Amino acid sequence: MKHIAANMTTEAYWVETLIEANAEGKAVKILCRYDATSLEAIQAAVAKLCPELPVEAIYPLMKFESGNFR
Repeated sequence: MKHIAANMTTEAYWVETLIEANAEGKAVKILCRYDATSLEAIQAAVAKLCPELPVEAIYPLMKFESGNFR
């Protein structure tokens, strides 16, 4: 993970990763959240850092936390 963080740019910065696991605890999907200027910036960052990593899709996200509604 240090390799990923060390190679981030101002256009695409890795924020966090979530892993979807099956009932046996095996990782079946990895979801990475980026703070980025564009979807293309994320594509370029992933292609540079992990060219062998398959990317299913890149989606714009909004984050809501329960503390915002208390």
